[in-house]
Amino acid sequence: MAPRPTNGAARFAYPAGPPNALRKMRERVASWGFAALISTLPRWALCASFCVVVQLLPAPIPAQVSKEYQLKAVFLLRLAQFTHWPSTAFESPDSPIVICVLGENPFGDALDAAVRGETADGRRLVVQHHRAVDQIKMCHIFYSRGAGPRLAKDISAALAGRSVLTVRDADGIASSYEAIVQFVTEQNRIKLLIDPKAAAAARLVLDPRLLRAAEIIGQK
Repeated sequence: MAPRPTNGAARFAYPAGPPNALRKMRERVASWGFAALISTLPRWALCASFCVVVQLLPAPIPAQVSKEYQLKAVFLLRLAQFTHWPSTAFESPDSPIVICVLGENPFGDALDAAVRGETADGRRLVVQHHRAVDQIKMCHIFYSRGAGPRLAKDISAALAGRSVLTVRDADGIASSYEAIVQFVTEQNRIKLLIDPKAAAAARLVLDPRLLRAAEIIGQK
């Protein structure tokens, strides 16, 4: 196993493998800011986190799925694993955590690949795609790229009073919808904006390590 860097860069070790392949993988991961999130993980979880990316990126993925959304798929997985929902958010002790994607699917098969075989808080994860808000029945993580005033109103009404971690892209697409978590792409890096007050209002508990890896908003 390669030594971990000590220059303030991503502090995690990489599994053994061909040096050129590992170097290319490190560059792809670090360039999109994924290291900023997994560097907060405990030591035992570091390899598991990296292996998700190793499995995801080299796999055959439709050309229209960008590297950006391949990594956002992994971010959604990690958000599930660093969020705690109240028991009332589930129908039964073995109910899955449902990730709902509204509207156009920018992930292709990448999100399904990211969550396949993974668990969060002892629950399996499933992905559902919906064309309209009224199709959403059970949802724990809600993702949309953007929403105009009318759709934003429908989303707020549909999710009111429910413990749902709302996530949206904060750049490139105008939106009237304020989410708990926002993805921002700056200089080829993805960073998280998180509103802890909105999360608390939804009765969600966010892991402090996740908050340390994000920019906190909504505190005023």
